[in-house]
Amino acid sequence: MRVIADRYELVAFVGRGGMGEVWEGRDQVIGRRVAVKLLPDQKHGTAADLFFREARTAGGLNHRGVVTIHDLGRDPRDDTLYLVMEYVAGRNLADVLHADGPPPPATSVEWAAQTAAALAAAHEAGVVHRDLKPANLMLTGGGEVKVLDFGIARFMAATDKASQVMGTLAYMAPERFAEHSGDARSDLYAFGCVLHELLTGETPFRSGDPASVMMAHLNKAPDAPSSLRAGLPVGLDALVLRLLAKEPADRPQSAAAVHDELRSLDLASVQVRTLTERAPAAPSRPSTAPATAPAAPGTPPAPAGPPPYGPSTPGQPPAAHQLPTQTAAPFVPGTTPVAAGGPAALSRRRALLLGLGGATALAVGGTALATLRTGGDKAPPKPKVQPWQHDVKENNNGNPTKLTVADSILYVATSSTVIALDARTGGKRWDGPSDFSPQLPAVADGTVYVGGLGGDEGLWALDAHGRKKWTFPSTDLVGSRPAVSGGIVYFSSRDKYVYAVHTDSGRKVWSHPLGDKISCSPTVADGTVYIGCGGQDKALYALDAASGAKKWAFPVGYGFTTGGTVNPTPVVSGGLVYAIADDQTLYAIHADRGTKKWSVPLEGQSLHLAGDTLYVGSGNELGLVHALDPSTGNKKWTLENDHSTPISTQLAVAGGLVFVGDTMDPEGTIHAFDTDDGSKRWSTPTSTGQSKQWMGDDVVTAYGFVYVATAAGVVALDAATGKAPAPVY
Repeated sequence: MRVIADRYELVAFVGRGGMGEVWEGRDQVIGRRVAVKLLPDQKHGTAADLFFREARTAGGLNHRGVVTIHDLGRDPRDDTLYLVMEYVAGRNLADVLHADGPPPPATSVEWAAQTAAALAAAHEAGVVHRDLKPANLMLTGGGEVKVLDFGIARFMAATDKASQVMGTLAYMAPERFAEHSGDARSDLYAFGCVLHELLTGETPFRSGDPASVMMAHLNKAPDAPSSLRAGLPVGLDALVLRLLAKEPADRPQSAAAVHDELRSLDLASVQVRTLTERAPAAPSRPSTAPATAPAAPGTPPAPAGPPPYGPSTPGQPPAAHQLPTQTAAPFVPGTTPVAAGGPAALSRRRALLLGLGGATALAVGGTALATLRTGGDKAPPKPKVQPWQHDVKENNNGNPTKLTVADSILYVATSSTVIALDARTGGKRWDGPSDFSPQLPAVADGTVYVGGLGGDEGLWALDAHGRKKWTFPSTDLVGSRPAVSGGIVYFSSRDKYVYAVHTDSGRKVWSHPLGDKISCSPTVADGTVYIGCGGQDKALYALDAASGAKKWAFPVGYGFTTGGTVNPTPVVSGGLVYAIADDQTLYAIHADRGTKKWSVPLEGQSLHLAGDTLYVGSGNELGLVHALDPSTGNKKWTLENDHSTPISTQLAVAGGLVFVGDTMDPEGTIHAFDTDDGSKRWSTPTSTGQSKQWMGDDVVTAYGFVYVATAAGVVALDAATGKAPAPVY
């Protein structure tokens, strides 16, 4: 039996498709059931670097609706590229539609809303799927939808020279045919195609040849779903048609907005025509989803819900809907970026040249023919971002709050509790337990992980309603921001240990001594925990995420102070670990062996890597922000500051802007600078009312807002304009 990288046992072959082979596997180190994807041999060589970069980007996504990537690498025996992923038992939605037909409208909307939530999280992280379709949406036995194949689509497209345009034709946005690589709005178009198919059993445009489908995407107006399935509400029709707008700017502003609109629909009284006469379905094809293996012997039956997924017949060629595409540049929900030049109009001849020249990469992917008609509603005006603030002075004792955002909720840690706010309106969702002095929160799958004080030192886990799930005791402060990956939460404590505990129970997996009291925040990437330590150890550590065993330690003069309330966690990307030491030096260290690639003298309080730039928030008179080339450490530009000794907040980068403040500024001013050259776009004081309120360290962005931690609570600004809420006196 083959074992990949001396760790992942290949238990059962699942299927083969455009993105390689998929196997059910077993992690021999921790005994976890996993899915292992092996990439085709022809994708090796120089493309491996691209593969690792894209997969690491996807591995950074942490959302219950995205299939988790646990590990990746090369098998040292034969250089096979592999991905190790969460194993999900279920069926993909393409198989569900083929076997069962379209579900009731309320079920379709539920599946779509879950998908939109996962897309919103990915888009906020700067990841675009580029090949969204039912075959890439897994439905678990419990009714949850999980999105597959983030991160490796660009690798496949870049290494397949057959075509300039790669995708699944039935779900491709019109701008993709103009050699426009697409952005998050292209995902929304594909999402509209998927929603249309869930509601009606048919994709919006289908024909017998790729050129006709391509021209329909470019020129034809889609049928409203209710014209194919009577009784669907007008609001649902309008949403689908807006998603399928030809111009990207006419589509909804974000996946988050689509999610909210879907959740607002009332389908309880909807009566629709049963689709008894379905068009002939396409032959069944093997799925390359990580969760397509049969249950192992002894596995209990799946809970009530969709029928369990059975294995596909191996060896068949991939179906049309399995062909991959690329990954796009970062996008922030709430904005509508347009690639340079925008999508160009296409003639039929040009469409034919592009499409048929890449016939191996394009396919209709539909299951039946449809009659195309004109029509469709004009997109309504886009909703505006409404700034807001939430005051927590009464329970914060003048201390700045600490923030994190996930799944449309802003989590605010005060001096005495954790508060959950609606990220768009500021409305309170819940209050957590009182008087446990939370530190820096982290969120994964609706659970808040945060260190606590007040007689309950250790790590707390709070559920989606703010109730305590479990606590993991520590003899001293857990001041670090936890990191969550693969069902394990990692954190450090001032009791001189780094811990790994199970997210579901709080049971310890391992602990590793670091020799000094630490409040350092870890980073987890590619099966490794990276954490800095000062005191006696004075090193950056790389620990095996599964066992806690030390892989390497990089020594430094004064010791690393990564994490905590001001100093940065390490940043990992492209095979390098970036970290700032107390010796006022920024280091780039090889992640696999712990040796230095480059270093530059630079004091910093925060790190943020976006695109091809590493941003460093400074802590001295040399400047507020430095933009560096991550491959060399060379400076691109530096932002000066009005104060002689600025101490930057955490950096946030989104939508072509870098957001930062100076914690020494009594006005609490937040600035937005252009990421290309550092030119200022806007500056807005966040200290409102009659008294001055110092800002905290946390600045985060999501849904078109910039959220700023202050001693008063939190202020949400319009990220595009810097508009603040009206002062409260």
